[in-house]
Amino acid sequence: MGYHLHITRRAKGWNDADDVAAISRAEWLGYVASDPEMALNDYSVDPNYGQPDAAGQAYDEQVQGLAAWVKHSGAGLKGGYVWFGHEQDRVTVESPDEETLDKMLAIAQALGARVQGDDGEYFDQPDQASVTGAEEDVLAWASSDFREFQTYASAEAAQPLLAALAQQSIDYRTSVDNGQLAFDPSFANNRLISKFIVKLRLADFERGSQVLETLNANALSQVEATHYLFSFGDEELFDIVMKPDEWSAFDVTLATQLLRQRGRDISPDTLRLLRQHRVAELAQPDKDHRAWVAGGYISALLGGLFGLMIGYQLYFHRKQLPDGRRVYAYSATDRAHGLRILALAAVSLVGWLALRFRNWYNY
Repeated sequence: MGYHLHITRRAKGWNDADDVAAISRAEWLGYVASDPEMALNDYSVDPNYGQPDAAGQAYDEQVQGLAAWVKHSGAGLKGGYVWFGHEQDRVTVESPDEETLDKMLAIAQALGARVQGDDGEYFDQPDQASVTGAEEDVLAWASSDFREFQTYASAEAAQPLLAALAQQSIDYRTSVDNGQLAFDPSFANNRLISKFIVKLRLADFERGSQVLETLNANALSQVEATHYLFSFGDEELFDIVMKPDEWSAFDVTLATQLLRQRGRDISPDTLRLLRQHRVAELAQPDKDHRAWVAGGYISALLGGLFGLMIGYQLYFHRKQLPDGRRVYAYSATDRAHGLRILALAAVSLVGWLALRFRNWYNY
């Protein structure tokens, strides 16, 4: 058996029988129904599930609360889907990879729970122990993985948020992007603008968002009547509220208030569901990179260097979602091409260098 991670609300540990805190079956099924990336097991998800094995013995036909994460970038672990099982008071996944851990942390955040391993280590705290004796420590990165939460034009502009985070005992990190260009063959993420970055752990994104919302709400009293959002129509304001990843946090807060003043308020539950749908849309891989794939193969054959860059980008590049999760930016097909381009470029580069060295030596 593999190593299991558990989404649990129990304070001392997932196996503490004295703790009655639980994620109920009804609550879990409600979450699955609200998350477009999850599918309750109905045998249409995995045609082999519930079918007789080689000896003619049928598996259990019904597993209550079993759900599949159908959006894993590689169609799931070991060629199948990633299965989330509800076990009385918790949700359990066997031998998750890094991408699945991201999903588990997001689900735990939505359910007000935490992710804990079989050995009792948590995956959202600084003093997390490494996973040993099973999956090595491939999941230990989660304890110290700080991700971009907000960006500012300067360190001075970020000070109110930093002070508020410190007041709420939310750990953060900061960095400065000096505008150095990071190559992306789609040119979608190439930037030359310097910025001051505030980073939080994935598990703290929701609390950080609440802190930021409070800050912006307090700043609304100081907004001038000439602010450009006052000229926006209701549909334009709705677009801002539905796509917070495309606007500043202050603009989203102001748009929400303006809609409320105009009698077009959105209930928190509806807003949450719409934003979950938005995140699911953004999680979809970028499409139609045939020209770059073809260019990568050609470049790989002609010498390798540019092919190496394209292949690396296609295979390894990830994009961050508004909730802090990172997913692969390119489709499984494009990533497969990227890996082939990497291999071909490496072989080609070695061959060209060997040929040039031989010519130089003979000369």
